[in-house]
Amino acid sequence: MPEHRFLPGGMRRRKIPQVELKETGKKEKYDVAAALTKALLVFMISYGAVGGFLNAYGIAFNRFFCIGGLMGLALILAFIYETGKKWFTNLCVIGIFVAYAYVAVRRFWILNSGAYAVINEIYEAAQSYLGVVGGGLYNLQVEDTYQTVTAIALFVGVVFEILMVIRLQYKASLLRTVLFTFTLYFVPIYFEKTPDLLCLFLLLSGYATLGILQNARIKKNVSKQIKNALPIGMVLAGATVVLLGILLPKVRYWAVVPKNPVKAETEGTAMTFAQYGVMALFMNNAAGGGLNEGRLSQNTMMVPTDETHLIVRFTPYSMETTYLKAFTGLDYDGQRWSKATDVLGRSEDKMLATTAARKAEYEADPQIQPRGVMEVYNVGAAQGYEYRPYYTDVGEVMALPASGFPGGAKNGMSYTYYPVVRNDEVPGAGEEQINERYLWVPPICKRSVANACEEAALAGTPEEIAAKLVAFFEEKYAYTLRPGYYFGGLDYVSYFLSRNKKGYCTHFASAGTLMLRYMGIPARYVEGYVFSYTDVVTDGELMEDMEYKDYYDGYAPLGETAMMEVEIPDGQAHAWIEAYVEGKGWIVVNVTPSVSQDEEETASFWDAILGGGDQNAQDGDGQQAAAEYVENVLAGGMGVLGLLIAAVLAIFIGKHVMASYRESKLPGKERVQLEYGRMTAWVKDRDEEFRKLTTPGEELGYLATRYGVTIPENLQGELYGTFFAPETGRNYEQLRKQVTGLWKSVRKAHRRA
Repeated sequence: MPEHRFLPGGMRRRKIPQVELKETGKKEKYDVAAALTKALLVFMISYGAVGGFLNAYGIAFNRFFCIGGLMGLALILAFIYETGKKWFTNLCVIGIFVAYAYVAVRRFWILNSGAYAVINEIYEAAQSYLGVVGGGLYNLQVEDTYQTVTAIALFVGVVFEILMVIRLQYKASLLRTVLFTFTLYFVPIYFEKTPDLLCLFLLLSGYATLGILQNARIKKNVSKQIKNALPIGMVLAGATVVLLGILLPKVRYWAVVPKNPVKAETEGTAMTFAQYGVMALFMNNAAGGGLNEGRLSQNTMMVPTDETHLIVRFTPYSMETTYLKAFTGLDYDGQRWSKATDVLGRSEDKMLATTAARKAEYEADPQIQPRGVMEVYNVGAAQGYEYRPYYTDVGEVMALPASGFPGGAKNGMSYTYYPVVRNDEVPGAGEEQINERYLWVPPICKRSVANACEEAALAGTPEEIAAKLVAFFEEKYAYTLRPGYYFGGLDYVSYFLSRNKKGYCTHFASAGTLMLRYMGIPARYVEGYVFSYTDVVTDGELMEDMEYKDYYDGYAPLGETAMMEVEIPDGQAHAWIEAYVEGKGWIVVNVTPSVSQDEEETASFWDAILGGGDQNAQDGDGQQAAAEYVENVLAGGMGVLGLLIAAVLAIFIGKHVMASYRESKLPGKERVQLEYGRMTAWVKDRDEEFRKLTTPGEELGYLATRYGVTIPENLQGELYGTFFAPETGRNYEQLRKQVTGLWKSVRKAHRRA
């Protein structure tokens, strides 16, 4: 009489005789096709994720080397796992991990520079997309980004492949794989970056294959089933992209996929990360905006609050940057600059001879040298300083009445000044009394300064040296608001010049001042606030009740403009250099590298202020950018992939919710049978001996003996009654909870084992 296995619900099937390989002497055939297709699937998902991420940002790397390396490792891992010998598999994987760790340690700087090169590209894209400036980039120890990015791509791809192979040995989980690999695409998607079609197709094919395996509920011998599912997955992936391209025309993309409101709400956080990177999480060691008053901050980064510090009213006269001077540094002691006026007198930084020469030139011919009046109101800037435009007539400085202060201002000053509109020598400007301390370089940093001057090949006239210094810092050093920790040892300028090679304006201005002094050019460190012509026409407010002629007289490169009011936030505090040039007096030298590639506004003043095309141009630029994104979204496939992933997740979540709902409506007897069936199926997948058992009594006895769990006394009888007796008045909900508790105990025991 044949043996039978009882199943939940009273069903039964013929028991299939177990074949013992030991007794028959037969060996399971090594499945080469299964190993090959498993390797291909692992490669497709890993390279699709890593390569697609890099391609989305247009980052150059050696694709063929990366493809060859990842495909080779996938083949090795797949063929090793297909042997089915655990000791051999574990030994090989440990060996691969050891070799992997050895290479990572030996090539640390290559991998480190590759990671920073990728991060720099992300920051640049984010800053461009969000309109953020001032974030800066990381310095690279190895400048060959083609080599370093290829190395880091392989490094990340290897991690993906090892984890994928291990995971596929036991279960094909689409959701976990998507969460694990698609995470790389979140940042490019946020900033509307699209990968190339090949990587998208590889990744989508991998997801489709896993979806087929999971939907078929294949839990054993997953790798042997991949060879059947992978071709179907590839066909589905290709067909999906083509079909959505037909059903979703490019011109309708924005109508179907509007801007995500969650994205709009998170743009503030994204801007913070674009500017400060992961250090935004550690704001406790950050310096705020505003004046440093000569201190070279030892904080990890500078974090302006964007609060208004000054309000300026003036008449724009050129497109050059406007500098408002406050602090003048004299001596550098390794950590900060002393205040020149405290040592040499209150008039030391006022450039009296140069200003007098410009005033005399104005009185002789206003078309050569103009005169202006600027009102500066202190809202939140440091007290005890004047914030003066260059070449201010100290005899015509006066306090403004409080009745005219704009909102929040604590005080206001009116300055008559003589702006620079030509790069010509001014008779009498070279008669300043120059203190020899403006040539002093302290011994603590002299060697580093000398080495930097030699590396920059500084030579020529003072203006030629200044130009070379600007180019040297632009090429060799990185501007960043997050220079990192300074642990002491070297003085700060030496540390900046020889080791760190990145920082913000105070670091560049301090180093540049000492380098000019070393070259024999009198120089001094200066702090204050700056604002550009773009700041004026973009954020300024037209003061229609104030007459232009009362505030400006003489030649202006922009022509006659109007009185403007501009708010200056703390982030526009700046440090620069004053260098003394014969015939011109003290001039501004700004050696801090640019933090934005955007060109200055070139529209005329009135066109910009009155909206004669500027706002429309901005709107047009936005529409053009949107149109370009729509044109590329299907070609790159990112929109398709996003829609597909969202649809897949919605389907799986919906199926789970519906299944739970339907189960809750079943009779109590059937719910007990389902729960017990799930428990036994879970154990069978992990315990070969358990599969041989045929009745609930045998199964419960085995669980008690093998896993040491406690079986409730009435459970066996209640289960037999549930499976084989007619409907009775049993408490099925309590029985189901007993089975659930037993399953939980078995899982814990299995994990401990």
